[in-house]
Amino acid sequence: MRIRALTLPLALLLGCASDDLVSANGPPNRTLALALGQELGLTLQSIGPGEYASPPTISSAAVQFIDVVPVMPAVPAGITQRFRFRAAAPGQAVITFQHTGMSATVEDTVNVR
Repeated sequence: MRIRALTLPLALLLGCASDDLVSANGPPNRTLALALGQELGLTLQSIGPGEYASPPTISSAAVQFIDVVPVMPAVPAGITQRFRFRAAAPGQAVITFQHTGMSATVEDTVNVR
């Protein structure tokens, strides 16, 4: 019998009160709106082996990848990763997070105005 690892994508605030930072709460595969120059922070939690590959695939130049860091403290369930992006140009971008294990792919759409 094969056991599939579960992944719980979460979007969390990066701990900053600035208007230049946007975070999203709720289920994965959401649509987000950013103003030009704003930063987006997304945190993904894996359950079981594997992690979300970095950098994620971004469909257009509207959004630029900044970095990814592990979130501490580590939890026994699996790695938690914080991905940061910047709204670089007006338009729409789909950010695709592929998991290196068997967890679901996450696709978030970002509209930059």
